[in-house]
Amino acid sequence: EGFSTEFDMDIPEGLLKDGENSVVLSVSNHTLDGFEGGATTDGFSGSCVVSLASRAACEYSGGIWGDVELRVYNSPLRDVAILVSEDLGSIFVKPESIENISFDWEICDGDKVLKQGVANGEFTVETDGLEYWSPENPKLYVLKIKYGEALLERSFGVRRLTVDGVHFRLNGIPYYLRGVCEHFYYPETVNACHDIAYYRTVIKKFKELGFNYIRFHTVVPAEEYMQAADELGILMHVESPSNTTFEEWMDIVKVGRRHTSTVIYCCGNELQLYDNFLEHLHRCADEVHAKTDSLFSPMSALRGLEYNFHTEPELADELVNEPMKHNPRRFAIADEFSDLYNSYTNAHHSYFSMSCDVEKVDSWSEVYKKPRLTHEICIDGTYTDLSLKDRYKGTRIGKYGNMHESLERHLEEKGLLKRAPLYFKNSCEWQRRNRKYCFEAVRRGENIAGYDFLGPIDTHWHTLGYDVGMMNEFYELKPGESVRNVLMYNSDTVLLTDLGRKANFASGDLLSCKILASCYCVSALDDAYLNIRLTMDDQTIYRRREAVGRVEGGKNTKLYLYPRVEKYDEGNAMVVNGIGESDLASAMEAGKTLVSFGAAPFKSNAMSFKIALAGRAEGNLATVIADHPIFNDLPHGGFCGWQFESLMEGGRALITDSDKVHYEPIIEVASSHKNAIKQSALVEFNMLNGRFLVCSFNFKEDDPAARWLKKRILDYVNSDEFAPKHTITKEDLHSLTSFGAVLSEGNSNFAFNPNDKAMVKRPKK
Repeated sequence: EGFSTEFDMDIPEGLLKDGENSVVLSVSNHTLDGFEGGATTDGFSGSCVVSLASRAACEYSGGIWGDVELRVYNSPLRDVAILVSEDLGSIFVKPESIENISFDWEICDGDKVLKQGVANGEFTVETDGLEYWSPENPKLYVLKIKYGEALLERSFGVRRLTVDGVHFRLNGIPYYLRGVCEHFYYPETVNACHDIAYYRTVIKKFKELGFNYIRFHTVVPAEEYMQAADELGILMHVESPSNTTFEEWMDIVKVGRRHTSTVIYCCGNELQLYDNFLEHLHRCADEVHAKTDSLFSPMSALRGLEYNFHTEPELADELVNEPMKHNPRRFAIADEFSDLYNSYTNAHHSYFSMSCDVEKVDSWSEVYKKPRLTHEICIDGTYTDLSLKDRYKGTRIGKYGNMHESLERHLEEKGLLKRAPLYFKNSCEWQRRNRKYCFEAVRRGENIAGYDFLGPIDTHWHTLGYDVGMMNEFYELKPGESVRNVLMYNSDTVLLTDLGRKANFASGDLLSCKILASCYCVSALDDAYLNIRLTMDDQTIYRRREAVGRVEGGKNTKLYLYPRVEKYDEGNAMVVNGIGESDLASAMEAGKTLVSFGAAPFKSNAMSFKIALAGRAEGNLATVIADHPIFNDLPHGGFCGWQFESLMEGGRALITDSDKVHYEPIIEVASSHKNAIKQSALVEFNMLNGRFLVCSFNFKEDDPAARWLKKRILDYVNSDEFAPKHTITKEDLHSLTSFGAVLSEGNSNFAFNPNDKAMVKRPKK
């Protein structure tokens, strides 16, 4: 008995007779007897189906829907397993042979032989010189084992998914599993096809939408699906039909381990994990750990451990209610053999995803103590798209099903059939908003290691009209959805807030929220920037860019845009908001250390973060920031980026244009080349017995960047680092403050841009 994978059997010696022999393959629709005689099911209460593979076809899927081969081996070699060490330094090659033999082996990259040797049985190869395989870099090699005229080939990649506390690492780097739940729904063919091109198309679509992982719901993927996953790069969670016998489990493990993409094995969906069954799962886990380099999850959703306790009232005294109701004795048993858990999460991410309590779900981690993949998130539906009815013509589902026709009859009776297209469109809009909220709530959890999303496509095997997908069953995005929308919450690195469901604010209210980065693309992001854009009526009304420095990888990081500055320490400095020429000279003569947060005594031009209009003589075209101690803690790229926007708006450009004084400001403001004036925003000089610094930015007290910069300036001038490079005299100061050219009046001549669609003048109706 078996159906999940290809399998073989030995023909006992002496059974075949001289002459003609017949080999008969029998198929049956009868439900298989699984573990302890229970029905092998897909895990749903009351179901008597084998798995999703037959549930999709209403149990009428007995038959042969793939190739059957009669093989005669000309070699003792039968198979080979290639396992990667946890430290990625070695691969263990384990040939399977019916007798001891000596053979040649090669590891090839295309036609190039990278490593070779001779072995007798199992052997080890160092991985030096080999690239790591990952969804981002699906690099495959080929192992060739030669024995006489026989050749056994197996493609493989160097990769290892490992556990790091409650998180994962892939090839040593923190990794977050962004998965889809594959439901074995094939509208044209019912059963899975054996065309690798089809699966390549499916995987490319998943990856385009940001997914890096597939959970196969109670079904083992077709060989072509697994091969496409190896080639294109996506991680696979291979899950057996529920209640599978151990004998069939061994076949599943054997087939799955041939594929680099297989990193997790699981024994079914939503079955009650009673004590005898846990013993069976322990045996299944031992098979995975002994024969593969993959991880083991006992069950998708842990009934009897984390929920569904009413079916075993006799165990009520074992339950503990904090931090969530659970059975600690059974968790202790499962902990002995499980590497991770696919957690129901008490429906916080599925049935009740719009009321998810992120902090509460995080706190449950002390119960699991291992990585949690949250189970089947976003069970959100839409109206059925009646326009797809014609796509089913000529298919088996179209012939025997009446999903669309029955819905049409019902709506016609209610007088609503003409409204159906509008209902579908608007339901998609509602669904995608719910979905974004759910994904982001999951991602905000610091102790969640990934998810499997229930709805990549609509899957009408569950109930007719199971419109759960972000795509329809033909892998087409639903109305209103786009790849860009999905990637905003389903990428390796995403931005999050703690606003929750709060979306309405009154004009004039202060919107205050945390901004977090969930970063899993690399070990860390250095010199990161946060870009902020506000829109109104589809038009951008405000932009800003903030430097956030380093964002750690493998966790959620709060983005500190600027350290909060509560107060300033003026130290021994004389601090003014502008000063006259004679007063400045007197202060310098008295040996003062002076700081002026204002343009005076210099003349100045208006400054803005808006660059000058092309071709005009007014305005400014560039800024330059010198290498200076004040900016040691602020990445700036050598110019005033968005982090200076508020400082520049309303600030002044100091005119420091004098042939008598060396021009080397800390921040330079370059005017238009049609009216070139030496300008600065931050300068410092030695003069007489003192030192002074002038900064002409707009220091708003409610601007965190202004408060941060003011503190940095005050700390600097009161430190030993305050040592201006250039010295000026009273005469030099006067030459700087008596600039006589006509000052800029700002930009007043705005040119109309016919290519700006937002500005095109529309004729009045």
